[in-house]
Amino acid sequence: MVRKGINMILEYDEVHEEFPLADDVLQSFMRKYLVFAICWSFGGDMFLNTRMKFCEMLAGHLGDIPAPDGLGGDTTLLDFEVRVEDGQWYHWDKRVPTLDIDPEKVADSSLIISTVDTVRHTSTLAAWLEERKPFVLSGPPGSGKTMTLMSTMKAMAGSLELASLNFSAGTTPDLLLKTFDLYCETVKTPNGLVMRPLQLNRWVVVFCDECNLPEQDKYGTQKVIMFIRQITEAGGFYRPSDKQWVNVERVQFLGACNPPTDPGRHPMSDRFLRHAPVIWVDYPGPDSLRQIYGTFNRAMLKLQPQLDKSCSEGMTNTMVQFWRESAQKFTSDQQPHYLYSPRELTRWKTALYECMRYWDGMTQTNLIRLLVHEGLRIFVDRLVHEEERQWSEELLDEVVQREFGCSADVLQRPILFSCYLDEQHRYRDETRENLREFVKGKLSIFYEEELDVRLVIFDSVLDHIVRMDRVLRQPLGHLLLVGASGAGKTVLSKFVSWLNGLSVYTLKIGRNYDVLAFEADVRMVMKRAGVKGEKITFIFDESNALGPAFIERMNALLASGEVPGLFEGDEYTALIHECRGANIQGVDDAEIFARFTKQVQRNLHIVFTMYLVWTSSLFFLKQ
Repeated sequence: MVRKGINMILEYDEVHEEFPLADDVLQSFMRKYLVFAICWSFGGDMFLNTRMKFCEMLAGHLGDIPAPDGLGGDTTLLDFEVRVEDGQWYHWDKRVPTLDIDPEKVADSSLIISTVDTVRHTSTLAAWLEERKPFVLSGPPGSGKTMTLMSTMKAMAGSLELASLNFSAGTTPDLLLKTFDLYCETVKTPNGLVMRPLQLNRWVVVFCDECNLPEQDKYGTQKVIMFIRQITEAGGFYRPSDKQWVNVERVQFLGACNPPTDPGRHPMSDRFLRHAPVIWVDYPGPDSLRQIYGTFNRAMLKLQPQLDKSCSEGMTNTMVQFWRESAQKFTSDQQPHYLYSPRELTRWKTALYECMRYWDGMTQTNLIRLLVHEGLRIFVDRLVHEEERQWSEELLDEVVQREFGCSADVLQRPILFSCYLDEQHRYRDETRENLREFVKGKLSIFYEEELDVRLVIFDSVLDHIVRMDRVLRQPLGHLLLVGASGAGKTVLSKFVSWLNGLSVYTLKIGRNYDVLAFEADVRMVMKRAGVKGEKITFIFDESNALGPAFIERMNALLASGEVPGLFEGDEYTALIHECRGANIQGVDDAEIFARFTKQVQRNLHIVFTMYLVWTSSLFFLKQ
């Protein structure tokens, strides 16, 4: 951090050769920047509340170093930066722009709404990235670790190439070696073998997501983490094929993980952490959440100009308050899948946008019922017990009535939105009886064409059909169905897929079925979805997971749309050739493969069915 401050001075003087920093400004800047560096160097890995207390303590020991104005209450040294041009303190909110985005930007997953949290984290991460040393971001799921890191790297994109990996319990050093083969070359030099990036003057940044998931061996060692430590500490590794030493150049490792106290996580060795600083990234505060989702909601209301602009504030307050109270009420100690992160708010926002952009003449009543419906689907459908669902529905109704001033009649149940009955397949509020008649008619055709299994359409079955249809219509729409054996999970999945024109794929497992056969099946499904553009529902039952390797590969497919090492050598060459034949173009093979991966994510829907929640399935629950 201190070196970053020195570099800031050198860069300023280089740009302003005729008017370099005066001695008094330089001294003022470095004294204050030292305080700033202490805040993040010593407090970066603390929980937010502890970090704030640490900064309050530090503010009392500044001596003759001027403190920023406005300290006290919730405002600490964390909320301020030091600018090199005048050596003065400035609140981070001075760098937070007020955005007014176009409606089409709402669905852009790469768009980052700046807040005080993201701006100050980005500044700190940039300092560590410039040091070319490994570091780790830790925090609860959905706190924005990956988003913050990608935002930081985007600003340095000219000199970096990202290799993103998703670790799991079974990850070994082989995954890193396969990644090196894709992004680096090994050459003979007078000083021995050297592995370096394929592109000159660029660094390969290996981003290891969920880096504390790998299992420990009997000696308490995570082999892949120790392999990274060896490369960082010794500058190379012994190549397994011929036991020759390979020096590594211009490769940097970054990591992100949940706290080691979460299920399935393991504390990383101090031998590695002495090389890698850790920064704790917590959930954004209520003000930051309102700023983020208020920006999106204001943009969405541009699609419905007849609605009052104040509706955006009601939508934002409803979403944030309902999420916060649900997260406090339901925890993973009660059920493993009770995980509440800002990702739920993002899903809520995305679902609203997908409906509002095709709705002509939406009224405020339509908007309120749509808002409630999507909230019920995202937050209530996962709940196990009836009293939990009732509590959530009552809370949501209470918040909506307070924010919008509407009557209870507007929220009358059932609230069922579907595309089935609209001639243009638009999302509309439908009655249960109309939906029942439609589903009965389609079922009779389904019995004849696909599967002769008779279903009785009672209310809960109809509700499940509508819920599953909503997910399978969305990009990256994946399902985890938990229920008793014979409850109809697979049959309903096939029926809803058939209604939406999706092909259904299931594994055919025999006596000699192994990981290689499974990889061949996954490879074939990915080609159908990514090369041919076929929309597929891949139904994966818990009985199909014959070992941890099956779960690991499905976890990678869910997380990133690819499985590391699945396409190698001749398989990779053949895939690129097929992509070119399908008119998937790019400047090089890497870009073609990236577009293939995007196609897989867009067209492949995974439905995981299970009876009991067993430990390995926690990977799926966290996606």
